[in-house]
Amino acid sequence: MSPLERKEAGNQLFKEGKWEEALEQYTYGLEIENIPPDQKGLLLSNRAQCFLKLSDWQRSLEDANACLALLPEHAKSLVRRGTALEQLGRRDEALRDFAQVARSDPGNVLAVQHARRLREEISMQKSQRDDQSLPSRLLQRLDREDEALDACHEIRRAILERHQGLALLKLDAVPKLLALALKASQETRQAALQCLCSMTSAIPSEEDGPGKLPPAVEKARQQLRQQMAGKLLELRRLCQDAGSMIQLAHLLGHCHELEDEDALEVLRIALDSPEESVQRAALVALHGICDARRLLGSKGAAVVPTGCLQKCMESALHSPLQDLLQGLLAEVFALLADDEDRPEHLKVDLAHFGLLVLEPFLQSEDQMLQSNGLAGLTSLLAAKSKAAQLLQQSQAPLTAMLRALSSPGTDAWHCKAQNHAAECLLLAVSDASTRQRWIEGGGIDVILNALSNLEKGKERSFVDAKLVAVLAILAAHNKEVRDEVFDRVDFMMELRYALEVAQSRVAAATSSEDKRQARRLCSGLLESFACLTIHGEFKELLISSKKTLAALQALAKEEDLGDAGLSFFFAMLIYNLCRSRDDKMRRKTGNPMIDELGSDDLKALEEFYERMPPEARPAVNGEVDPGDAALAAKLRSWCLQREGSGASPVVSKLCRCIQGSSVQCKVLVAESLRFLCQDQSQRKFVASSHGLRALLQLEKEPKATEAARQALAQILISTNPASLQYQEQLDSVRPLLEMFSSSNELYQFEGAMALTNLLTSSEELRGRALQGGAWNLSKDLLFSDNEQVQCAGLEVMCNLTMSPEVLERFADGKAAVELQLLGAFCQSEEPRASIAASGALAMLADTPEVAERIAECQHCITGLLKLLESQDGNLQHRAMVLACAVVEASAEAAKPVLEKVKVRLAKGFSSSFARGLAEELLKENAG
Repeated sequence: MSPLERKEAGNQLFKEGKWEEALEQYTYGLEIENIPPDQKGLLLSNRAQCFLKLSDWQRSLEDANACLALLPEHAKSLVRRGTALEQLGRRDEALRDFAQVARSDPGNVLAVQHARRLREEISMQKSQRDDQSLPSRLLQRLDREDEALDACHEIRRAILERHQGLALLKLDAVPKLLALALKASQETRQAALQCLCSMTSAIPSEEDGPGKLPPAVEKARQQLRQQMAGKLLELRRLCQDAGSMIQLAHLLGHCHELEDEDALEVLRIALDSPEESVQRAALVALHGICDARRLLGSKGAAVVPTGCLQKCMESALHSPLQDLLQGLLAEVFALLADDEDRPEHLKVDLAHFGLLVLEPFLQSEDQMLQSNGLAGLTSLLAAKSKAAQLLQQSQAPLTAMLRALSSPGTDAWHCKAQNHAAECLLLAVSDASTRQRWIEGGGIDVILNALSNLEKGKERSFVDAKLVAVLAILAAHNKEVRDEVFDRVDFMMELRYALEVAQSRVAAATSSEDKRQARRLCSGLLESFACLTIHGEFKELLISSKKTLAALQALAKEEDLGDAGLSFFFAMLIYNLCRSRDDKMRRKTGNPMIDELGSDDLKALEEFYERMPPEARPAVNGEVDPGDAALAAKLRSWCLQREGSGASPVVSKLCRCIQGSSVQCKVLVAESLRFLCQDQSQRKFVASSHGLRALLQLEKEPKATEAARQALAQILISTNPASLQYQEQLDSVRPLLEMFSSSNELYQFEGAMALTNLLTSSEELRGRALQGGAWNLSKDLLFSDNEQVQCAGLEVMCNLTMSPEVLERFADGKAAVELQLLGAFCQSEEPRASIAASGALAMLADTPEVAERIAECQHCITGLLKLLESQDGNLQHRAMVLACAVVEASAEAAKPVLEKVKVRLAKGFSSSFARGLAEELLKENAG
């Protein structure tokens, strides 16, 4: 039989009420191959009707969907699908199908009736649901025992989905939900606590401001804190199940303070729970309480170490959830270490308190507890560097570190303990006394043995990289340690591996703790290199290890140099690399490194060197040799290596260091850039690596001004102004002019030379220079005892004569002194001076009014006559241009000038242009 025949047979059976037999005929028809789409669609639609009669709603829906995929406008199938959807409870979808048929065929009574009925029923149901979900109705339902649980669920949805938290708050939802939690069954109590958690939790938004919560949430927290007073321990007694306890912990994290002893006691009990989920909730809650206090900044009360807080920390240290534990301890120790605006009577001995909490865990034989103790020690040392004093108060910390690093073991807790021990060393090793104790206790052997246990070629671990960083800082302690380290291990290879591991860990870090540890490793490595590069012998090793240098350059990411510590060590490293024993000191204070920085009160730098061993501190007697000039030149060239034709990564990172850094860091950057500008051929690379903009920022810092301005001037002396950004050109004028007033003649000279070059760029630049007093400042340089400074001043004046403002001054007769000076310098035996002065007069004389003033000035005429005696072609050219203007301007001045020109022409000109001018001038004035 054909598909149509099967359809007709099925239709007849359907009319007879034989729905199963009809369904069978439609199915046979659908099994025929190559059936036309329209016939297949009709068979599917009819079979869907059979399924409706058989109450098989799902299969009816499937056949109706299949038909409509072939025949999208088939009205019967839309009605049949709508019927199936309604029976399946999908009333909104059913209404859409009935309505579609009713709109396209208003005569379809069945579809119109179904659409009207469903629309009314859905509207009525929605109205009833809305009425039941009104906040007031929801809260009324809490009083009915059989409805309380469902009401809690509805309230939570109202808060999360319909944002009705504020409306509920105004209707006293907080006390009602809390009362329910104190009297209801376990399931309802947990639901009530969930509602309260939803009301009191929120993520601060930008609209509310940094650390600010939405007003409704803040108010809910205040209400709950007040309502829970005196009820908290009773509530804790009732919360025997894990679910309720988790919700209670979250509530405490939202609403309570570190000073709330009952809250801390409840959280301590939660931390002692055998359920990890409860411990996790308690750790998160404590972290939230600490974080809220931290966000208050100076507005929050100073945190003090109470007995309840100590008990909480001790309970937390028993938890296997070490990542959360370390985050909590970091927050607590940071709050205790914050001494800003802390009254004297609330000062905290952080080392003593930390030791009190951590010592039992550091001495524990249990690997998890010992690992937790070392994790806590890491957080303590990271919070405050002076906390390293605890290492002097007890043997436990160093003993725990030695034990973790020296004992074998591969299980997870032992590996974690080793990682924390290495991290602790990295944080503490900057302290000289800690270093000494570690060395005396056999720490060098422990580290070298740990490193030698690894097979070469194996991927280095994070622990190894930290140990290498510690070893590098120890190597700077004294020559004996350094020689031992260099003799026993391929130290440059170890450093390179450590650098590569640090770089990969920074890239792979995802959690905040991973990122902190990666940054600490980077900082430790940079600090170690900053210590070691004070020594020329180490720099010799470094320059011969290109791979180590490359890894060192890649270690400091530009985005991480916003960190003050990292930027300081990076700047110190580059400064030490670029410095040689030949670099002169400007001012003696007894410390060459400080003297080189141009300041005797660089507090942070002094603290840095105080942490270093005595031998490593630069001393007047020359005990520390930074290396010769040739070595410094090689390292400076390395610093200026570029990536392709782009910027130098080192210079770009140096420039990044000044953003938000300390004054001392800015001084180091300025000095480093000055070193890099000493080679004239390299200055363009500093400029193309954002160096010019950085120097313009640095020169505003008083302690970095001198170095920054000199480097700025050196770049501008040898750089085509057209290659610079115009704003940089304009911004450079002021600092260059201020160099004119320096007592240092070299600074005066370089400032004037740089401005001379810059003034060729535009009239706007010359105008800005004149507004800054450039004319008078450059005129003052003419009175210097240094001929080179005089010449530089004359060249500035020469370029300024192109300005209309200057021409007007001369034309109005307001520059008589300047004319005399220029005339006098035309007679100078110094070629640069006479060339600059004659050039200025030649340009000025191009204006007839000024030419008349020149002709009236005896110094200028005498100078012109002197110039006409010169054998120098450049001077002859300028002299003849000036002579032509003077002869035209004044008959009286013309006589001696023409006579001198005749003599000069008879002797011969070395400048053909000057000779032509002379011949033409004499021809015009013949007879």
